[in-house]
Amino acid sequence: MDVCLAFGFEHMSHVETWKGNEFIALASDVSFDYPVGGFYSGYYAMMVTRHMAEFGTTVEQLAHVSVKNHINAYHNPYAQKRLRLTVEDVRSSPMVAWPLTRHDICVMSDGAAAVIFCSEDGLAKLEKAAGRRLPRVRVTGIGRGTDAMRMADRPHQSYEDFYKYNALPNEMNDDAREYYKGLWDKGFRYPGVHSFRAGRMASREAYKNAGIADPLKEIDFVELHDAYTSSEVQTYEDMGLCRYGEGGPFAASGKTFMPGLDYGLKLPEKPACAVNPSGGLIACGHPVGATGLMQAVFSLWQLQGTIKKHFGDPALQVPNARRGAIHSHAGTGTYVTVSIVEQEK
Repeated sequence: MDVCLAFGFEHMSHVETWKGNEFIALASDVSFDYPVGGFYSGYYAMMVTRHMAEFGTTVEQLAHVSVKNHINAYHNPYAQKRLRLTVEDVRSSPMVAWPLTRHDICVMSDGAAAVIFCSEDGLAKLEKAAGRRLPRVRVTGIGRGTDAMRMADRPHQSYEDFYKYNALPNEMNDDAREYYKGLWDKGFRYPGVHSFRAGRMASREAYKNAGIADPLKEIDFVELHDAYTSSEVQTYEDMGLCRYGEGGPFAASGKTFMPGLDYGLKLPEKPACAVNPSGGLIACGHPVGATGLMQAVFSLWQLQGTIKKHFGDPALQVPNARRGAIHSHAGTGTYVTVSIVEQEK
């Protein structure tokens, strides 16, 4: 196939919110968890409370993710929730499943997205038909990971097996080894409900295919699956943007924010790798059947340098974006894909 159209859509507004949540919950374990009230907000609340107990993550750190993504979406005309929030706004919004408030969680969404992929021969056909050179974005790495549907069925790994099967290139140094050895000595287990092994394996494979050794330094932006502020924090760690246990401070550090935007926050560090410059799922929307492609659309526009053209506002254009990552997540980390896309002159 030389030219391929990928298309996805969702109409979640056709049912009541409770029914939509029920449908989504049926994508989790239906034999044990769902019959006793297994719904996604409950699952993710359980995950983040474990993350908080294990690593000292705070609700204020989670709120930084919400503030960042909503203010990013404020400049995105495609976004569902274009809001300027403060940490106090996030924490004072209605509680859904402690510690997750309404502003920590994505909402029911309608939406559609489409992208066109092509081979070298397909590109030549398209350019001949268009009569001009088209902006090139190359897919340089794809990875995917899977895990047991039921979180309780996911086996723990030893420190040695973690380094053999799960460590990323930027963790293969004495400092990281000593850090992780300290976690295991304190009772840390991997994967716990605080992490998504499928996300780690998808990232590992994608980085290997794309030749990435240090994702924080070599990736300019990431569009990742932030159905919850907590899942963004967890995914920082899974993708190796920071080490396990450091996602909370990393979220509030400023490294994942867009340069040049006023977030109303005192951020101790400068932006290093913009995460969810579109606003992510929390603010832009999560129309399930279209979400992964929606992330791809925004990533392609970033690399084509056409954010101003499509948004009518250059605020969300990542400066000199050359390489991005798309992270798409299903279930409670049951199936995750990571794609590396790069600008080609």
